[in-house]
Amino acid sequence: MSNNTKNRMTMNQLAKELNISRTTLYNIMHQKGAFSEETEKRVFKALEDYNFRANNNARNLAKHREYKIAFVGFYSMRFKYFFDEIDAGIERALADYEDDGLQIIKKYSDRENPRQQITDLKELDEQGIENFIVFCYHYEYVYPQIQKLIEKGKNVMLFSRRIPEVQPLCSVGCNDYLSGELMMELLHKFAPEGSRVQLLISEHNHHDNLVVGERLAGFYDALPKSKKRFEILENAWTSPVPEEEKGEIRRVLEERNPDVVLDFVCNLEYAARYLEERGKQNTVLLGYDVYPEIVPYIKNSTIDAVVYQDLSSQSYKAVQLMFEYICYGKRMKQENYYLPLNVVFASNCVYFECSDME
Repeated sequence: MSNNTKNRMTMNQLAKELNISRTTLYNIMHQKGAFSEETEKRVFKALEDYNFRANNNARNLAKHREYKIAFVGFYSMRFKYFFDEIDAGIERALADYEDDGLQIIKKYSDRENPRQQITDLKELDEQGIENFIVFCYHYEYVYPQIQKLIEKGKNVMLFSRRIPEVQPLCSVGCNDYLSGELMMELLHKFAPEGSRVQLLISEHNHHDNLVVGERLAGFYDALPKSKKRFEILENAWTSPVPEEEKGEIRRVLEERNPDVVLDFVCNLEYAARYLEERGKQNTVLLGYDVYPEIVPYIKNSTIDAVVYQDLSSQSYKAVQLMFEYICYGKRMKQENYYLPLNVVFASNCVYFECSDME
């Protein structure tokens, strides 16, 4: 088999494949310690077969250095796709840097239970963890504990949400204000002059000033700059309870019959399903993110476009930056690392589908 036909394995994977310990594999690669001639032959054959590339940071392996990073986040089963993408990026970073000694400790708690997140941060601190990537929803409860970690000299990075009054090493995510401006630009391009525009915003979004608040600010600041004039209807604040929200969205669309629907709820499928059932596919429908339930509606253009943030790349970037800081001493050059936003239409949707939909 050609060397190029097999994917490069990590040391752990190669050791498991050969049924030897990682230490034995390392010793043979660096001609140290005791090992049999037969095992040595098997290792070097596997290294050739798998086109194995010795890590540039081998000195860390020799010293058995470990670099532990705690990723402390939250989850919501309602938006499972969101957290699956984040976790995929973390695992990808682990695969790339595991040979250099990277270890990831993941702690997730329910979005509506910030006290558990506080407990997780305290316990990790007591265990001697020095490096934290923190992803919190109810920041007003959690930020005092984050601030304590920073004051103790811990390395703290914020993921996705930038918290007022907290000075971490940096934050990694997307520019939510810009995503609001992008929504306004999409409205300008898709909707004719004078269109009646309905914004859908969930009640739980109303309290999320760090993300949805920034999106709305970007949208409303860009609105007067448009060459077109639109009639912006009263915002529809929907219930955070899925079944109630579904009914409220249908009721608002039925009663107000807007020409354009802008979804800030991340439940585009409810609006798309209603428009499709009523034969109102000419209604412009715009929103955020790409997730399994809405892909068919993007592909058939019931949903005209969405603003998409690559969550997997964001979480990978966060781990990469923290690891390179603690391992190589590579300092962050920016206060906020914003990864690119994409606009997804029917024609390019296939390139942005979540991995679990493949």
